[in-house]
Amino acid sequence: MTDPVIQEKLALLSTRIQSILQEKAALKDEIRYYQAENKELRHALEQLKNLPKNTVSQIDTAHNQESTHYAEKVAAIAKQIDVYVEEIDRCIAQLGE
Repeated sequence: MTDPVIQEKLALLSTRIQSILQEKAALKDEIRYYQAENKELRHALEQLKNLPKNTVSQIDTAHNQESTHYAEKVAAIAKQIDVYVEEIDRCIAQLGE
């Protein structure tokens, strides 16, 4: 007959080994996921590197045009506010008379 203390320790060891094996399998799955994601990101980066230089400059130009258009809108709104302020000042001046 085997010693009950040894049997208990063997059972605990067996449980721990099963737990470690499950954790190992989960980590392998996680590694596969991150490897696939890494591959996709490298592919996307390679595609970006292969974009013609003029495409990047076209994107920059479009962004600059959009910024200029936005600045023009802001200037137009500021000008309209100035017109309203002048009109309000005239109205206040008339009320004071």
